[in-house]
Amino acid sequence: MSQNESIIKFKTFCASVISGAINSPKKFLAFIKRNYQILRNKQVAANRQIPQIFLIGTPEYGNLGDQIIAVSELRWLSDFYPNYGIKEFTHETLMKDKKCRLLLSQINKKDLIFLQGGGNLNDLYLNCEKIRRTIIQKCPENKIILFQQSIFFSDTQKGRVVKEQTEKIYNSHQNFTIITRENKSFELATGIFTSLRVLKYPDMATYLFGKVTSKSDTERNGVLVCIRDDDEKYYSDLQISKMIEILTVDNSLDFIDTNVHRSVLPKNRLKEVQNLIDEIAKYKVMVTDRFHGVVFSILSGTPCVVLRSSDHKIVEGVKWFADYDGIYYAKNIDEVPELVKRASELKSFRIPDFSLYFRDLYNELNK
Repeated sequence: MSQNESIIKFKTFCASVISGAINSPKKFLAFIKRNYQILRNKQVAANRQIPQIFLIGTPEYGNLGDQIIAVSELRWLSDFYPNYGIKEFTHETLMKDKKCRLLLSQINKKDLIFLQGGGNLNDLYLNCEKIRRTIIQKCPENKIILFQQSIFFSDTQKGRVVKEQTEKIYNSHQNFTIITRENKSFELATGIFTSLRVLKYPDMATYLFGKVTSKSDTERNGVLVCIRDDDEKYYSDLQISKMIEILTVDNSLDFIDTNVHRSVLPKNRLKEVQNLIDEIAKYKVMVTDRFHGVVFSILSGTPCVVLRSSDHKIVEGVKWFADYDGIYYAKNIDEVPELVKRASELKSFRIPDFSLYFRDLYNELNK
């Protein structure tokens, strides 16, 4: 840029600032405060001696599957990185600051960045993807780890474009690790993210196995059905209605969803998770097509009959539990009534111990 161009740009900026101050003094004051805070954050970050971990993209929305992932991530980080400060930035906070300026102003080159895990590395949830891309591009010198994800791109024009863009941006980072949570995603990730380190470990929520349990002392009775009602549902409403009709012949049924359709702030997260675990523990069997429905069922000590979803989350995810009695995968929906009968007759339910996976994960990330 020439000197004249720089002068013109500076004059244009000054004119816009003056215009803003005259026409909208409240917005101008907010602008000044915001930029002062950013400058102050940068100064603090530059002089900070204690290394920091930033956990980015955690939920405030009511999907308790994503909420329990955040509970587990924060607990695992606290357990394995005791010498780091941990700071959380929610998805909703970052959606209000789409360039992530307030977040980025607090990060120095020595800090570790962890990105929220889940099942949103695809072409369905692009708001999550935009935040990840911003962090990856703006923090080229930081070590970045994407917690356990399922990866899926639809065979559509949109899916192919998103996949190509994601591949290019992710591969541009020199110190980025992606953790997948099942075989299909691992195979896909190793095929397209050729410049990155790709790992495979169980979903982060399974870190809570044996650490969080039901507090309910109610006698178990009936069957709890948790079926999703979104684009990831595999079976039709008619098929599900028929399944429910058959189940009601020999069982009392109640219905629940892991999505509570309200905001769940970080301070209330563990309470909401515990309440759902306690509710499921009132039943003899749970039937679900949600992967975290399975996790909640295990945490509550409740046998679970599992239906597939539209992608590979469930089909691949339940393979982690193949050696444990009490998890019954229905290859088709017609098998559900018989599997519910078998599950209700189970005498004991052993909660899996996945602690070795998560110690190994820490060792792998710190090689």
